[in-house]
Amino acid sequence: MIVVEILYIAVLAIFSIITVRSDLKDGMVYNKTILKFGIIAIVLDLLYYSLFCRDLFIAFAFNLLIVSGISIFLFYTHSFAGGDCKLAIILAMLFPARFYLKYGDSCYTLLFAIGIAVFLGYLYLLGASIYELIRKNNQFTRGYIQGYLISFMKSFVTAMIYISAVNLIALLFGLYNYSLMIWVIRIVCIVTSWMIGKNSFFRKWYMITGIVAVDVGLSIWLGVIPISINPENYILVFVLLLCQMTIRTNLYKDIELENLKKGMILTTASSVLMQGSRVRGLPGVSSEDLRNRLTETEIDSIKRWASGRSVTRISIVKKIPFAFFLVIGFWLYLAAWGYLR
Repeated sequence: MIVVEILYIAVLAIFSIITVRSDLKDGMVYNKTILKFGIIAIVLDLLYYSLFCRDLFIAFAFNLLIVSGISIFLFYTHSFAGGDCKLAIILAMLFPARFYLKYGDSCYTLLFAIGIAVFLGYLYLLGASIYELIRKNNQFTRGYIQGYLISFMKSFVTAMIYISAVNLIALLFGLYNYSLMIWVIRIVCIVTSWMIGKNSFFRKWYMITGIVAVDVGLSIWLGVIPISINPENYILVFVLLLCQMTIRTNLYKDIELENLKKGMILTTASSVLMQGSRVRGLPGVSSEDLRNRLTETEIDSIKRWASGRSVTRISIVKKIPFAFFLVIGFWLYLAAWGYLR
């Protein structure tokens, strides 16, 4: 068993090095790498769970299912690239079940590795933004701050309406002796807030009106007011607001048109300029997420469009090396297991 676990860690290390290198160098994780290590992972899993750790197979299967579900969800909401999604699944397959952290009585905790990766990615964006502000390559302007505050307050009020509904529904579960763990409720609230910001459907007036009606109805029935008076919540919101304002100053960069490559994402402002042009094959208005990655055909069309307007530079969304953070997330999870066991 120990020999197989050593093989797991060795293969995990090699896979991590190869994928991080390709992500940092080429900006992608190659399918052939995923396929090779996927086959190796399947062989190791068959050996490990059929010969040595049959009792841990359920834990392995559930953790793999959870990580796969989260990754596929993030992929279909255009937050994960396809390579990142497949990378997370293979990393989960190469992680021995005996090394899972326990949270209370639960060992279904491998999703924490993805949480760590997202947190590190956020810190990376924040650190890079602060660095550029210090160097004065970016700056806060009065107009930017005012515009962002208005946008934030709209999003914040909308999120509070939905989160109030989540908390009230959690209380409703409690009335029927179904107690939800606090971390589950917090994850649901975080995902809810994220979905509101991601999809304009949840910000439609009829959706908000419906949720307000649910909030009012449940508040009257349960006899509670779903508004927090804890100042820590609002301090946290202020800190998050400041962090987001800082990050948004460093999301874009200008590049020479000749350096435009397949897979890059145009800013909304850049793509709007191309609308109405007679040049065929130009991209539509960019929503600045992974669904708007450029194809070779679109790049050729952009260059034809630019040549007629003497445009030599174009603004794109900066690439975040998320495969790197995913790998670091899983290794930090492993380090936490080694420290806490």
